[in-house]
Amino acid sequence: MNESIAKIRADKQGILAKAEEALALLKDGGEATAAQARQTERLIEKLRDDDITVAVIGQFKRGKSTLSNRILGDDIMPVGIVPITSAVTKVKYGPRSAEVHFENGVVEPVDFDDLPEYISEQKNENNKLGVRDVILHTPSPFLENGLTYVDTPGVGSFHRNNTETAYEHMKEADAVIFLLSVDSPINQIEIDFLYNTREYAGKFYFAVNKIDVVSEKDLGEYCAYCRKLLQELMETENIQLYPVSSATGQGVEELKNAILADCETSIREIMRESTRKKLKDTVHAALRQLDFYWSAMTRSYEDLDERFAQIDREIEALRKKAEGYEAIFEIRLNELKLALTAKVYEIFGIEYTFEIEEMPLSGAFMKKEEYLQRVDALCSELQGTLRTILMYREENAYTVVRRIEDINKVTRKLRSVENWLDRQ
Repeated sequence: MNESIAKIRADKQGILAKAEEALALLKDGGEATAAQARQTERLIEKLRDDDITVAVIGQFKRGKSTLSNRILGDDIMPVGIVPITSAVTKVKYGPRSAEVHFENGVVEPVDFDDLPEYISEQKNENNKLGVRDVILHTPSPFLENGLTYVDTPGVGSFHRNNTETAYEHMKEADAVIFLLSVDSPINQIEIDFLYNTREYAGKFYFAVNKIDVVSEKDLGEYCAYCRKLLQELMETENIQLYPVSSATGQGVEELKNAILADCETSIREIMRESTRKKLKDTVHAALRQLDFYWSAMTRSYEDLDERFAQIDREIEALRKKAEGYEAIFEIRLNELKLALTAKVYEIFGIEYTFEIEEMPLSGAFMKKEEYLQRVDALCSELQGTLRTILMYREENAYTVVRRIEDINKVTRKLRSVENWLDRQ
């Protein structure tokens, strides 16, 4: 076996083992780190399957959606003169189809002609419809080996929600097409976004768009300027630029071929580095969450009394709201979970998340009696869990000491994992 290939495989196994170690610790953290445990499980699955996600990101109106259509060989993304993409759009291999995934778990198949209704800033201002992401399928050769392609909202536009969505979803990308444009020098918005993105992605492809509108001489000067600046920003001399024109298709094949070649020869290295960065972020979030729980546990009884009284009032209000429903579908439970999560964060400053199950728009019809029973079960589980993990009014000294020791033990070991990831 080639020595470098053997090293890459060993490195991947090392990250996999460390991710599994982190997962065990996060599960030991109980509800305090349950969200991070689920994130780590997804990371492990992606790493084992070499399930790579390539995202195109950059400032708004750089031509991301048009370039995406060129790369995919299909006019699948809506394009326009105003900011179009206000929601993350994921494209996978398969027969041509489109479906919208909402934050409350609803999945709705849609026609391609209707996509702007959900992902256009004009039609869905500030994402008032609650779209989580849009999943498209197309039989593009670029995707046929399992690659997932993601088109993100542009950063820096008037629409703040677009920038926030782009920042949140850049964390999922394993490789990134960072799109620049010859009609504008690299600006501070792009620099800030690049600094954040490099904390998560394992590979970057710097594409320079709109080369059809400048002379060869001007293009050369622009690329030289960008290369020098990117070398400083990325702290490496190994910066390759891909001049393209999303309007004419010039240079797009070279970009596609570079990505596909890396997916053939370097995917383990890319996935290993991407997983390392994402795992580090997940562990850091878990440690921060444990600190929040620790702070909550050390609040005075008077403070906790008021907070628990407040969450009990909110839960009772949600129960009464549930009693007022007539036609009840299973999707109502997801809406309740989201509402409870928001209230816990508002009152306690800690993250408490439920699994949101995806389902068709109609969902399953439920009898009111069954629905109210499940509402009571969810609310009672939340109240009980909060009292347990915050040791509210816990009088057994042994239980208190054991809980503190368990949190300290998980925290110490997670910090050790974080330090190991930093050294890689």
